[in-house]
Amino acid sequence: MGNNQTKPNRRKQLAAKKRARKRQRQMIIAIVSIVCIALIGVFFINAFKKKHQSSSSNSANASSVAQTEPTTKAKDPDVTIDVMMIGDMLMHETVIKNGLQADGSYNFDNLFENISSDIQSSDIRIVNQETILGGTELGTSGYPAFNSPQELGDAEAKAGFNVVCHATNHAIDRAYRAVDNTIQFWREKHPEMAVLGIHDSEEDAQNIYVYEKQGFKVAILNYTYGTNGIPVPSSAPYCVDLMDDEHEAKVRSDIQKAHTLADMVIVCPHWGTEYVYRPTDFQKYWTDLFLEEGVDVVIGTHPHVLESMDDLVSEDGHRMLVYYSLGNFVSDQDEIPRMLGGMAKVRLKKSDGKTSIESYSIEPVVTHKRYETGAMTTYKLSDYNDTLASQNKIHAAGSSCYTAQFKWCLCGADQIGVSTHGANNFSVDYCQKLSKYILGDYYNY
Repeated sequence: MGNNQTKPNRRKQLAAKKRARKRQRQMIIAIVSIVCIALIGVFFINAFKKKHQSSSSNSANASSVAQTEPTTKAKDPDVTIDVMMIGDMLMHETVIKNGLQADGSYNFDNLFENISSDIQSSDIRIVNQETILGGTELGTSGYPAFNSPQELGDAEAKAGFNVVCHATNHAIDRAYRAVDNTIQFWREKHPEMAVLGIHDSEEDAQNIYVYEKQGFKVAILNYTYGTNGIPVPSSAPYCVDLMDDEHEAKVRSDIQKAHTLADMVIVCPHWGTEYVYRPTDFQKYWTDLFLEEGVDVVIGTHPHVLESMDDLVSEDGHRMLVYYSLGNFVSDQDEIPRMLGGMAKVRLKKSDGKTSIESYSIEPVVTHKRYETGAMTTYKLSDYNDTLASQNKIHAAGSSCYTAQFKWCLCGADQIGVSTHGANNFSVDYCQKLSKYILGDYYNY
């Protein structure tokens, strides 16, 4: 019995050992597998790191190269500013009366109706307001001490003008009160209007007007040679901007300041000798000064007739365009040349930070004298015709053009080779020939 019991135990022991060896083999296999998987994982991780480091290095190198290579700045878009200006609004009593309505009010819209498109198509639109707008409160008056209704300013604003020049020899015809009335009118009724040449405070006199369009800035200054011998009030020495020996340093300083505020500078001087077609020594002196100070465009008024033009270049290569006189836009004067005026047009350009005068022209205009209410107006000479010319009341001025004061032909006949003299010669052809004589190659018809 004892031997039978020993055999089963032996078999059990052998089976247990067999199972133990099997488990040991399985454990070894598992360990080896884990080690293999770990090694494979380490291999792939290292490979990924190397690839990432290589990519980062390439990116860094590329960034370094990009930083060392010069960058190209995007070019700013070109900007143009169109400038137009008309000459003297010389408001004689007959011109004022022409705007008087049946109810006692005034309306001068008719004066500008034939140049409306020229005004509206421009950016800077300048009118030379020869006479002060002291208003009916002070009583309107014509030559020699002018004072005009403020409704004329309403018409100018309605027409689209945005800059008005008031520095003229008639600025203080009716004393400082008329100047103050004018300034207050513009501020209260038309604050959008840039009022140049007159001031009601020292602080205002230090301001320089700058027009801006898309970052392109143009400064505009306005001066007069004098005030017809009327002293500027000692209580308001700032009230009119003057250009004379005493004020030359200030004019220079104003221009220099304008250059710090703007890209280009326009000066509108009231200068010259009445009824003369060529610049005087005074005008030439100030022209040289403006050129020296780097002014870009000069547009003059005062002589009541058209004067010649110049396209100048300084020794250092700076270009300056000069219109010496635009003559009258409207008046009731009696000689043919005073019926002729000019409308200046200039296109200024800023391209990639550099400025230039891109183009310019002058369009002769003619005052159509009619005395019926609202009938007086001004046409471009290119739109005028012989029928209108035959209706112009200039014909009533007679055949003489010489006066005791002026010893030369005032009607233009001598200049264009016409044997007869006087306003009876007035016609479209006469105006064209006189414009050509004055303007030369700057005018073609």
